Amino acid sequence: MSEYNCVKYRCPSNIALVKYWGKKSGGVQLPANPSISWTLTDLHATTTVTRAKLDDTHASSVSLEFFLAGEPKPSFEPKIRQFLERIAPMMPQVKEFHWRIESENNFPHGTGIASSAAGFGALALCFADFQRADLAGTQTWSEEEFLQTASIYARLGSGSACRSVYGQPGIWGETKAWSKATDEFAVPFTAEVHPSLNNWADAVLIVDDGEKSVSSTQGHDLLKDHPYATSRYQQAQINLERLLEIMKEGDLEGFISLVESEALQLHAMMMSSEPYYLLIRPNTVAIIEKIWLKRKETQWPMAFTLDAGANVHLLYDKSYSQSVMNFIETELLPYCKNSLYLCSNIGGSPQKN
Repeated sequence: MSEYNCVKYRCPSNIALVKYWGKKSGGVQLPANPSISWTLTDLHATTTVTRAKLDDTHASSVSLEFFLAGEPKPSFEPKIRQFLERIAPMMPQVKEFHWRIESENNFPHGTGIASSAAGFGALALCFADFQRADLAGTQTWSEEEFLQTASIYARLGSGSACRSVYGQPGIWGETKAWSKATDEFAVPFTAEVHPSLNNWADAVLIVDDGEKSVSSTQGHDLLKDHPYATSRYQQAQINLERLLEIMKEGDLEGFISLVESEALQLHAMMMSSEPYYLLIRPNTVAIIEKIWLKRKETQWPMAFTLDAGANVHLLYDKSYSQSVMNFIETELLPYCKNSLYLCSNIGGSPQKN
């Protein structure tokens, strides 16, 4: 067993362009449709994991303590414990140690950024790193194998987290559009992205920073008996295939139309669930309409997208940064709670600290 007992990783959050919404039965966190995302370079979680050998090496449950931003967070421990129990069959030493997990985000909680993607991505990278170190005497992993292991582990904590381990766009879920894609882990989109789509950024416009009325986990569950679920899964397959071609060819109009349609389809599924629910707010709609009007007036390459919440991600070509920032400051801030928005470049990779 390695004496390697502390590791630290920083992992970016991500924003999906084609949305993961709905899970297959018969597995743990297996997607009902494929998805693809961009990582958010400047919005990330940093996690430090320290382990200490237990006297009882045959413990029946995981031993852990969890800290968020330096404060004990026992309310988070059940989900972390579930994650560790899920990876234990692949990493038996999980139950041989006490784990001290310290995590922090560089963005406020409740800002519409996928903190679970960043957090579980960083946590999974730490545990994959321990696994690699423990196996070093008997097995050597390539970088691809290491990232695949981290992606598998991340998926078992948060589905979307499995895409955050790659700097390139991450594809998750079986699709004929990308032969390497699988439900078990995300893979990078390694084709050359057209220059017109290779230098974009994201401004996250904070409309609502409160708890969602329906969690993402509950939302996924409502897809099981959703009357339009099958059609949505089929459309996501079509959209992913189209988007990969768009990204290679640089079809900006096609990119904007598809990404915005995907966001609206996601929320249409929520509004037509049983029970139905609504996560967008009046200011969400106002921002979207402002973006549409400004784009029509200026032809700027920008698009909105949404996660499962009220806040708006404004994606834009960085060549237009000054103009877009002025647009946000003068026309969109009145619709943002406390005039709050956060900015990030696209395409950042995890970093070992």
